[in-house]
Amino acid sequence: MTLIALLAAAAVVQPGVISTDKNEYNLTRSTDGAVQVFARSEADFQKTQVLVIERGQPPAPIAFSTPETGDSDPQVSADGQSLLFISKRPLPDRPEGKDLNIWRSRRTADGWSAPEPVAGVNSPGAELGPELHGDVLTFNSSRPGGLGKLDIWSARRTPGGFETPAPLPAPLNSPASEGDFTLSPDGRVALFWSDRPGGLGEGDIWLSVRQGGGWSEPVNLGAPVNSEAFDFGPAFSADGRTLTFASLRKRDGANQLSDVYEIPVSEVPVLAKALGR
Repeated sequence: MTLIALLAAAAVVQPGVISTDKNEYNLTRSTDGAVQVFARSEADFQKTQVLVIERGQPPAPIAFSTPETGDSDPQVSADGQSLLFISKRPLPDRPEGKDLNIWRSRRTADGWSAPEPVAGVNSPGAELGPELHGDVLTFNSSRPGGLGKLDIWSARRTPGGFETPAPLPAPLNSPASEGDFTLSPDGRVALFWSDRPGGLGEGDIWLSVRQGGGWSEPVNLGAPVNSEAFDFGPAFSADGRTLTFASLRKRDGANQLSDVYEIPVSEVPVLAKALGR
């Protein structure tokens, strides 16, 4: 089977609705599918906004998100009641800042609450790709102390707030860049993007399996998920049977911005084997 044929197995998500002629990425859904969130931006990931789809309504920017606030990388909670995202809006203690930090909002009877920064995890560097898995927050950051230019960090939530973030160890992090860390529903398999050597393109999605207290050497997912372009933003469906991701690959023979793709896990051999499917 040719590479072109393999790539055809990854379907574009709702062309013209979610995937358009702009950049779309980081699509996540509540367990019941009633709430979906994703990011949309202009070329070069400028003027980013968080969009929400609630109970089948057309996608629309969430009330507090404007092109000027630079909101991006959303993750909606399993129950659809809370939202993590990044934003360049100033922090209360750094009103002059323009760096990307992690914020959150909660769903209320009147809509989504005014955003508030997540205390204890932000830095003067750039924070990206936040995800909360149980009581562990993961995100990528350009702050000092990692192994590369951009690394995956984690912080455990306690009754008093989040502990001090720490970088994930090798082989998850490397001298290259890593981000968008996500876990399978059972927590055994991790996916993330990296531009480490051995990839197919500008950045690929890699897989690692939990082994005791550590993680296996990451393996490239290969085609049909990865391509010659930048592939990123992996997310599992609630049942673990479908993989959603974003890609800057060409679509329909034209140069496209980022679109959202989905593929059954069963059609990704490396991933299906790791998940025992």
